[in-house]
Amino acid sequence: MSGPAEGPDFVPAPPTLKRLLVRSAVILTPLLIVSIFLLSRLGAWLVVNDPLVKADAIVVLGGTMYERPLEAVDLYLAGMAPRVYLFREVSDWGERELMARKIQIVRAVDVQIDAMVKLGVPRDAIYILDEAGSTATEADHVFALVTTERFSRVIVVTSKQHTRRAHLVMNRRLASSGTAVIVRSSRYDRANVERWWANRSTLRFTLFESQRLFGYWIGLAD
Repeated sequence: MSGPAEGPDFVPAPPTLKRLLVRSAVILTPLLIVSIFLLSRLGAWLVVNDPLVKADAIVVLGGTMYERPLEAVDLYLAGMAPRVYLFREVSDWGERELMARKIQIVRAVDVQIDAMVKLGVPRDAIYILDEAGSTATEADHVFALVTTERFSRVIVVTSKQHTRRAHLVMNRRLASSGTAVIVRSSRYDRANVERWWANRSTLRFTLFESQRLFGYWIGLAD
């Protein structure tokens, strides 16, 4: 016995839940695999190292006590530049109060300079830039430096995951100066960017830099 004829108003039965799940899996599984792969490469993607050539100065961005200055020491001793510039750290309220009371204190930059001199960098080759609370402010100070000193090229030293954003910010801010910017990560930064999720500090830094980059791209932050 034949079934009912399919007239012009025939509406096929909706797909079952099982069929929907199968179709979704077929579509979403490749996307999920690609997403996981791209996410696993996030830490390494944040690292940008420009080709190293001689420059007029080495500028060490603030953020670490010794990792970045140590890289500057090695670059200086290798003859890559005749000057090193350090940023003075941002003072907390306690430091400001001590200075207001005329109390002599040893600041982080003083300790950094002492270590660099002991490692072979002459004191008169080390200069201090004013404190800066962001990469954008650091870039403004570097712009003022290169335009005043008429530098044609500077090496900017920072941490691994900060290099991509530093590269973007520095090049954008210094574009009108005509100064070439070489961004380099410190070899003393031991962060495992290939497995960035396996260490809490590396995980936090990677996510922070990713958020800041997103803010940079949509114009909310540098």
